[in-house]
Amino acid sequence: MILENFYKKMYLLRKTEETIEKYFEKGVMRGTTHGYIGQEVIAVAVLKDINLEKDYITSGHRCHGHYLALTEDVLGLAGEIMGKNSGIIYGKGASQHIQYKNFYTNGITGGMIPIAVGIALSKKIKKEKGLVISFLGDGAMNEGYVLESFNLAKIYNTPNIFILENNHYSMSTDTSKYTSGTFEDRIKSFGIYYKKIKALDPIEINKCFNEIYNFVSKNQEPYFIEFETFRFCGHSKSDKKEYFDKNLEDFWLINDPLKVISKKLDPKAVNKINEEIDKKIDSDFIKALNSDDPNPSEVLKNVFR
Repeated sequence: MILENFYKKMYLLRKTEETIEKYFEKGVMRGTTHGYIGQEVIAVAVLKDINLEKDYITSGHRCHGHYLALTEDVLGLAGEIMGKNSGIIYGKGASQHIQYKNFYTNGITGGMIPIAVGIALSKKIKKEKGLVISFLGDGAMNEGYVLESFNLAKIYNTPNIFILENNHYSMSTDTSKYTSGTFEDRIKSFGIYYKKIKALDPIEINKCFNEIYNFVSKNQEPYFIEFETFRFCGHSKSDKKEYFDKNLEDFWLINDPLKVISKKLDPKAVNKINEEIDKKIDSDFIKALNSDDPNPSEVLKNVFR
């Protein structure tokens, strides 16, 4: 049953992202978007047991999967990207700027990492329960403010878990072509605990993450997890993926966690799940499309707190 539940949520994430791409092609959605296709296993397995009443989650421009893993709120996400009043924050944040309870994102590369360390320091000073879990991409690992944040996190021993989703490309550039040394060496140079995991098995990922979560809760010091993964979509909606390494892509297509899990389940159960989710997503996108536009008089509502 647990594997079936993982599959169900992972399929929801993938199908939603695929539907977003189709709506952009139709011209219904405007601007840009950054898909999470191929990386779903990380968000679903890591966030499975998170409690947003005490834990904080931060993300970046590739945030849809994290939000859906926490909420399964397809209607709110679709409405937000369409700029509709049915959106998570009434269409004011669009694809990259989302806020829900203790979940925050922005579109700056690694931009939430300094904020995440500040939140964690505040929680530690106030002796509040819960941790701050932050997702970032490999491109963020060369940003000065990100490295400065890791330094401060260790100096103050803040309850942060940093999650690097290394999909091998920063936009269209291979990681090896823009990064000197290894991410492991960088993180360990700060004295921060580090672990690398190939993002394939949701049960293994969930078990490992929960162990790290308990360690950070007990010891009140930061931890860094690097997930090796792959995105089957481009960096953004207009990316044709011409730079993909064919051998690397083939490996991940063969080992696509969603497909691997589906083969371990009863085909009838998989078909039923797919049909139910397809129907839900189609319905939610139509509801979002037909929902009201935001009222111009409320342009500053929810902007200031």
